[in-house]
Amino acid sequence: MTESPFGLAGLIAFGAFLTTLVALGVRARRTRRDESLGDFYLAGRTLGPVVLLATLYATQYSGNSLIGYPGEAYRLGFAWIMSVGFMMAIIVMYLALAPALFPLARRFAFVTPGDWLDHRYGSPALTWTANLLWVVTIANYLLAQLMAMGHVTEGITGGAVPYWAGVVSFTLVIIIYESLGGMRAVVWTDALQGTLLIVGLLGVMAVILPTPAHLRALTEWVVVHQPAKAAVPPWDVCVNWASTIVLIGMSGSVYPQAIQRVFAARDVGTLKRSIHRMAFLPLVTMVPVVLIGIYALQHLSGLEGITADQVMPLIIREWAQGSTVLFGLSLVVLIAVVAAIMSTADSVLLSLSSILAKDVLGKTILRGAPESRLTHAGKWMSWGIVTVLVSVAVVPRITLWGLIEFKMEVLAQIWPAFVLGLHWRRLTGPAALAGMLTGVAVSVALTAAGYPRVAGVHAGVVGLGVNLLVCAAWSRGAARLVESPDPVPAGAV
Repeated sequence: MTESPFGLAGLIAFGAFLTTLVALGVRARRTRRDESLGDFYLAGRTLGPVVLLATLYATQYSGNSLIGYPGEAYRLGFAWIMSVGFMMAIIVMYLALAPALFPLARRFAFVTPGDWLDHRYGSPALTWTANLLWVVTIANYLLAQLMAMGHVTEGITGGAVPYWAGVVSFTLVIIIYESLGGMRAVVWTDALQGTLLIVGLLGVMAVILPTPAHLRALTEWVVVHQPAKAAVPPWDVCVNWASTIVLIGMSGSVYPQAIQRVFAARDVGTLKRSIHRMAFLPLVTMVPVVLIGIYALQHLSGLEGITADQVMPLIIREWAQGSTVLFGLSLVVLIAVVAAIMSTADSVLLSLSSILAKDVLGKTILRGAPESRLTHAGKWMSWGIVTVLVSVAVVPRITLWGLIEFKMEVLAQIWPAFVLGLHWRRLTGPAALAGMLTGVAVSVALTAAGYPRVAGVHAGVVGLGVNLLVCAAWSRGAARLVESPDPVPAGAV
């Protein structure tokens, strides 16, 4: 165990941060209008442009963006700037989804993503299958965030705060303010967390590369000492990145927590403005993250494999031992890292709770129950979910990236039914269900057989291609059956 450079100041700062989050939850509880599902899970559908933009931003950038991406830039070099394209792909898909979905959501009072599938297809089997995939994948995603909180806490404190304590303490704060205020508490805390993230990253940029001359000097150093990390990537890497853009764009656009923010917007103008402004945020976020990894090449040597993921924590610890200004900046960045993780975790937990309360309990044992009862059931479900996941997270058995890849590969199979169904009227419920099941089967089978990539293309993208083919073929076949006249019986005049 190494001594933490933050000491009492760090504990005070984190204590103030966590206390503020709980206070926002209390405030959100006082402004709630009623116990309806729409009020608790969608903040009464009143999110304005600033808050909507902040919560979309904070939800999109998780702890992986600040921990995993600098490590990947350290391993690959300047070519990792392609990661900006990964986040841009999600925004493009938002634009294909949100403006068409919002009027329907407002007219028919959608609360969960499954409400749209019920309305569009009227197929209980399709909705149940999609909800199962959502529950499995976002529970998986939430587990990854809980694990990340533990890893960051243990790493940055040098083991002074053990991994399990980080998982338990931060999760407890999340469940408290979320149970108090629902989505209002989540979006208000997201606004604070997103602000810290931007301030921290821009502060990092000001320190590591204050002028263009510093960037030029860093580039020249990389070219001389590690030329492979300044070279154009080979063809197979480019293919894999193109596959990643498709995978992240498709899967990211059908995150339940993102879809529910579409439902919660005040009006369609607010929604469009928020998404358009999001187009600039990958540059503000991902460029500094990538440059941190490049900067570390010159300042941290010998990090191989998974240890490269410690780039950000190591740099923060190094700065914290410098001047007072650097100490303050490193503390802000540290809190921003934890805030990014928490802002994703709280949103995922809220969506998971809403699906289980409305689409599972509300259609089975609580069918016909008043919404207030479903809302209370959802709160208790949240406590049950985190209890189970924390018990798993405190004894980690899988890597964070393994969890994240699994989530994206499966989520992508929901995209045709959810997004394509908005724009292609001939897509039928049976076709969407067959495509979804086939896509999942192909993705899982390829991965289980030891082929997570096929010629550089993710198994999930291969599965998505098969999914789309099945949707198209089945729907066209059904259309022909409907359009063709009945054959004339033999002997008829």
